Amino acid sequence: MSAGDDAHAWVLEAVDLYELPLARYARRLLGDVDLAADAVQHAFMKLCAEPRERLEGRVAAWLFRVCRNRALDHLRQSGRERLLLDDSSAGTVAPAAPGSREPDPAASVERVDLARRLTTLLADLPAPQRETIDLWCEGLTYRQIAEVTGRQEGHVRVLAHRGLSTLRRHPLVRELLSDHASVPVS
Repeated sequence: MSAGDDAHAWVLEAVDLYELPLARYARRLLGDVDLAADAVQHAFMKLCAEPRERLEGRVAAWLFRVCRNRALDHLRQSGRERLLLDDSSAGTVAPAAPGSREPDPAASVERVDLARRLTTLLADLPAPQRETIDLWCEGLTYRQIAEVTGRQEGHVRVLAHRGLSTLRRHPLVRELLSDHASVPVS
């Protein structure tokens, strides 16, 4: 395999792994699918110009940082506030019964409703806490989140703790957690 093929395969692997998480993240930051797609495309175009050795072990954090910077550029140009939108997975339907392929309409509606409520609660958090939790939900470590946002890792941990604590104290979340705890495990 030539060096060009190896670089091509490396970029394609990164696209496979990170395109959807980056798109969700950018969409929540920007509130616009087209601008989010531009931010993600920009990140991958920049990746094509980077030597693989320079980013070894840091590809995820680097891609999220480049995507974030492009999204912030879009927001600055338009003068808009950052928005947090529904996750694209909110519309996923649950099966009606084990082994069934038919969606359970009640479970599907509950899942969408829960996603909307949680999105609303997240939107009420301060922007740094919201962004930290968003990146954490995308699977980034605290160290990677620190690299993406330019904050110290300890500060990222504090932001995540405060945001999650605020969410846990909300009456809706407390109710959901208590309902979940009272459901018998089969």
